[in-house]
Amino acid sequence: MRESLSPARLRWLGLLGSALMAASAHLAGSATDRGPGWAVGVGLWLVGAGGLAAVWWRLRTVAAPGWLLGTGALWAVPLLLAPPLGSSDVYAYACQGEIVRAGLDPYAVGPDALPCRWLDWVAPSWRDTPAPYGSLWLLVEGVAASVSAGSLPLAVTVLRLVAIVGVLLAAAAGARLARHCGGNPARVVWLGAIGPLPLVHVVSGAHNDALLAGLVVLGLLAAAELRTVVGRLALAGVAFGAAASVKATALVAVPFALAVVPWARTGRRRVAAGAVLTGATLGTVLLLAGVTGHGLGFVRSWPATAGSVQWSSIPTGVGMAVGYGLRAAGRPEAFGGAVEVARLLGLAALGAVLLLAWRRALRGGVAVAVPAAGVALLATALLGPVFYAWYALAGVAVLAAAAPRGRLGTLLDAGSAGLVFLTLPDSLGLVTKTKVPGALLDLALVGWLLTRWAGRRPAGPARMPAGRSRELARRSPLVSGPARMLVRRSRTVLGRSGELVGRSRRLLGRVDAWRRRRVRAVLRQRRSPV
Repeated sequence: MRESLSPARLRWLGLLGSALMAASAHLAGSATDRGPGWAVGVGLWLVGAGGLAAVWWRLRTVAAPGWLLGTGALWAVPLLLAPPLGSSDVYAYACQGEIVRAGLDPYAVGPDALPCRWLDWVAPSWRDTPAPYGSLWLLVEGVAASVSAGSLPLAVTVLRLVAIVGVLLAAAAGARLARHCGGNPARVVWLGAIGPLPLVHVVSGAHNDALLAGLVVLGLLAAAELRTVVGRLALAGVAFGAAASVKATALVAVPFALAVVPWARTGRRRVAAGAVLTGATLGTVLLLAGVTGHGLGFVRSWPATAGSVQWSSIPTGVGMAVGYGLRAAGRPEAFGGAVEVARLLGLAALGAVLLLAWRRALRGGVAVAVPAAGVALLATALLGPVFYAWYALAGVAVLAAAAPRGRLGTLLDAGSAGLVFLTLPDSLGLVTKTKVPGALLDLALVGWLLTRWAGRRPAGPARMPAGRSRELARRSPLVSGPARMLVRRSRTVLGRSGELVGRSRRLLGRVDAWRRRRVRAVLRQRRSPV
């Protein structure tokens, strides 16, 4: 039995699961043509994805990053030869590249403006929608359209290769970053490079979040490893600026680079370091916007997906649950308002989470700042107005290097694998078919979290008898230096304790010696019969 479940056998079982998923892409991967084999394809998808996730989970104890990376490359081959799975965004990328190639403004028109030759493959919601991405990604799309020369499979392949480069960059930088965080490079590869999430939504789906993830992890590594402070901050800013030129959400990770650099944690140094980091980040964004000629039009087209109302976004799900209650109460027109209010509250909660995460990061070094940055990126995805599974790629890549342990690590691993089941092979989101139970689940989750938070609020300190507290203070090894001196002085000469405590150890010793001599003299005087 052990031989049958050896890593070598598991590798080939994982390849079988990947092959089944590739077959499902041929049978059920088209969102516009659901033939008689669609149901069979969905069945193959469930079996293949479930089997691959189970095999991947069994490999979590393997400590050889190179072997794991080779395994992931083997599993990727069938997916590279099959149509995209779980999302049709790559077709929208290809059409946006056609717009760039034609010299049109991708921030002003959608793929139907040409019209794009692959328009039928693009989801209806994206056909007239301008591009919400930064100038670097538009450059990548334009190159893919030029290289493909009218071939959709070739354009998809180029975009897939760019996304794979992003994952490999995140794995390589994350493996080095893990050494600073006390993590395991093998786990970085296992979770961030060969898991079901990157296999489905990077190798197959070619989402640009993979490139964003690689650049963000590279920025954090630069802030942790370069020798000079200016070099650390400048290169980190360039990486973050390039990531923000893919998607603006990468800017969330920028402040955490300050916490990674020990020199920049306090006082004026933090202000100076922040100026260098901000300048490098914004300078890179502006430089790429100017060189590519696309400008900053993504600022006005970025909220393009906000019209999608799905419970996969926690605030949106809460607003939907409230809206359903209002509908039941005879107020159906209030549904949209409830969702908008919940989304605003979600953004407020996100601001609080980011602030708390940054404050925590400033109190520690790399081992504290990196997981805080990962939590911030995941919170930005989950608390935003819209959430899709691939939005978690950047946060998972950073947390893979941070090596969370215990329940948090298990939840991260299981959650990243479970996200691939939110969509079917043809990009049909299961969240659209489970609106009511999903919204109620979000409401219950938020209620549970608020209850736990309220239960963890610290109560007032329990009082202890004065004699017992003095005895514990005298015996405790944690009370030392000036604190112990204050405890001893408080028993006899309370009025002079503040005057006798100074900063110098020598002065404290002299005062302590004087006190002991004084006490002995008083005791001798009291014992004298005269």
